Amino acid sequence: MIDLALGKPATQSSKHPEILLPLTVDAAHANCPDSPDAHFQTNAEWFPWWQVDLEERCVISEVVLYNTAFWPERARMFSILLSQDSHTWEEVFSKTDHSVFGDNDDTAYKVTFPKPVTGRFVRVRLDNWDHLHLKSVRIHGEPSREALPTPTQETRISSPEGVAVFATNYNEEDTFLPVYINNFLNFTPENCHIFINFPKSRKIPTDILTPNPRVHVFNGVIERKKWGGTLLLGHMESYGEALRTLGKIDYFCTCASNGLFIRLFDFAAAVKRLELKDDAPVGMARPYLIDADLKTLSTEGDDMWVWNNLKNSRALEDYVEAEFGITKFSLNQIEGLFAETSEWNHIYFRINEITKCNECLGTPVFETPALEEFFPVTFFRHFGKGRFTNICHMLWVPMREVTFPDLLELVKKLPVHMCQVKWFSRDLASTPTAALSHTWSRALLEKLSRDETPQTYHDRFLDRILIQSFSDAVRKNEVYTPLTRLWRSDARWGRIQWIYSSLLPQGEKTRVSPAFPGTPTHENGTSSAWILPADPMQDGLQYEAIISEEPSATTLDLQVSGEHEAFGRHEWGNTRAILFLSPLAGEKAQVFRLSLRRPFEYVHEQLMHNVRRSDGQSNLVWPLIMHEDQGDMRHFYFLRPKEHKGEIWIGIPAFLRTSIVLELAFGIEGY
Repeated sequence: MIDLALGKPATQSSKHPEILLPLTVDAAHANCPDSPDAHFQTNAEWFPWWQVDLEERCVISEVVLYNTAFWPERARMFSILLSQDSHTWEEVFSKTDHSVFGDNDDTAYKVTFPKPVTGRFVRVRLDNWDHLHLKSVRIHGEPSREALPTPTQETRISSPEGVAVFATNYNEEDTFLPVYINNFLNFTPENCHIFINFPKSRKIPTDILTPNPRVHVFNGVIERKKWGGTLLLGHMESYGEALRTLGKIDYFCTCASNGLFIRLFDFAAAVKRLELKDDAPVGMARPYLIDADLKTLSTEGDDMWVWNNLKNSRALEDYVEAEFGITKFSLNQIEGLFAETSEWNHIYFRINEITKCNECLGTPVFETPALEEFFPVTFFRHFGKGRFTNICHMLWVPMREVTFPDLLELVKKLPVHMCQVKWFSRDLASTPTAALSHTWSRALLEKLSRDETPQTYHDRFLDRILIQSFSDAVRKNEVYTPLTRLWRSDARWGRIQWIYSSLLPQGEKTRVSPAFPGTPTHENGTSSAWILPADPMQDGLQYEAIISEEPSATTLDLQVSGEHEAFGRHEWGNTRAILFLSPLAGEKAQVFRLSLRRPFEYVHEQLMHNVRRSDGQSNLVWPLIMHEDQGDMRHFYFLRPKEHKGEIWIGIPAFLRTSIVLELAFGIEGY
């Protein structure tokens, strides 16, 4: 065997911003004979890659990766892809464990294929968000004696003719259900069905649902809890309901109600992926183990708490060994777990015995093991063929909701068999959620995922002009007025101030209402301005707020510090108190705008991500929907949720040390 990659043309998805060399020159460091100690490095991005053109079709038996001495952890999870034309790619290997490999012959990572694979282009893809950097990539094999097939000769998997069922334990608000269903219908083919398991005591909102033969909503009988075995039992209820309703199903996939499809489900790719028998999801950031013996398992480390929960459930461990003969456990995410029904049958036909596992756990609490993460793959490997994959990518590190930049990148870069992402906001006004909920925005996402060509570049520029023109037209019709403009009927000219300065004592939980002398009240008796201390207040808080109304703006000057401390520089921390303000405009107040004058500190912008909203009684998180720059101001926008009726208050958080000046306004129709 020879190193087929040595000296051949290489390229990569991007390069580190500080690298001045051309893209191909930096990429060549991985397979250039004259630079044995060099390396290449991409920028930080989703699923970055490096690839080489072998210049002819080759039979490849082994790929060897040499890591860099710096940040070797970054390259832990990667995939090897092959192509004949550099456009259509096939994934032939994925490293899904978290082991770190080295930079020499003894510690490099060797991918040896059970059967030689063929291709002209070889790509190494990092399976997450980060920089990809390697010292060297060697590809062992030999040129193929077979002619390169023409496109008509290439064999491709046809779309499977079987039926796939997706199952969801639904726990979201009723208003989100049509969005969730339409998301499924728009991104799956006709031979896919979804079974949505509603809690047994909850009414199904049939009045907001459009009947569809591929959608099945029913009430389960299992009382589901977040921990323990009830979530797995809920999915098995959906499995049984699918068998009774459809008669025969071929594939089954468990989904989360806060995970959404972001692109078309490639049924054929998911089935093809089963052949690789992945040990874990591609790019799974959480640690996992396969066939782990709890008796000898060391669970040290913060990331191993889920294993500790299982290991500490000795009664469960004894029951599983006695009932099923299982002594070794495997961990996998339940979200997007896709397998043939022959695998799932090993769970479904043992459902009575699995139900009894709950007797070993008692009342499910946080420390109770989540059996849906352990049992499916453990049973697949112990009783079945161990053929499964995951079609959902989880945002674990850090655990967070999908942002719009995430969505744009993941639509293009997710592995071909993956099509879902978790976590999405269930707020219908959230930009990523809204982008998947409209025909025109889904079409635009599809356009953005196409390969770069001169024509696509041309078309995207025209799309940008059109979108910007619509945006400018809508912006001209928006009218913003100072938040306090309706507080006084005589407030037409001049400057008006409302001042609050007081000590919020330690342990104080009582709402301060009204917070400012002279502010009006709502017809229900609730003040237009009130302060809610944290529950419980950890220490005394010196709180000073000055609201000033100018002819064109309402300004809030907020200064907060610990008791007996001088006011100082704004610092990030836990919310200690919230100032709620309402324009008393009723349903006319649909948009709120908070504005900071640039330049400002990053921690000031962080405050915008902790804003609350209230109906005068309870309060909820109010996600920022958009920000934009106008002159020397940066505006942050908060849109009234459709389900919020009547008066609305916006809550400005304060931390142990807060020093900020911001403008407050609201959008009002016909003002």
